[in-house]
Amino acid sequence: MIPNFELLDEDFEAIAIAGNVAHSLLRHPAITPRQVIGLGNALFALGRLPRSTPGVQVDFGLVWRDDDEEFSEMRFITFRISEEDFEISRGGSVYDRRVGSDTISQPGWHIEIGGYRCTECELYQLENEVCEFINLGANPSVTCESTINLDDFEEEAEAEK
Repeated sequence: MIPNFELLDEDFEAIAIAGNVAHSLLRHPAITPRQVIGLGNALFALGRLPRSTPGVQVDFGLVWRDDDEEFSEMRFITFRISEEDFEISRGGSVYDRRVGSDTISQPGWHIEIGGYRCTECELYQLENEVCEFINLGANPSVTCESTINLDDFEEEAEAEK
């Protein structure tokens, strides 16, 4: 039997935000066909929650960069869905030629099948941050290492009808 995530109401809000971001990325002009497939896998797994999706492993989000010879800055928001966890990561890095570099880590959201949870991210701020990244011209980032076999889910779909 496929294990379930133990989700709270606030987790469903985080999952909805992840789905909204995935749909936004599908409309991004820089998205590639391979990234579309990865986002499809992510949306499939997000839609099945709280049930785990065997074989899913997708990271997707936005990366914003601004740099020149003296100063550079990078910020990211990444969503990850796997058969064992759901995570939202935020952070980045700053480099100043005179001072050096520093990394930035912001509160995220992480839940695992076994019950572990660290949910410090303010979700209302996350939605605003995603909109800001898109307005600044952030690029989509999608990495998919999924091995989902949709045939495995046909019986489940029939049982739900």
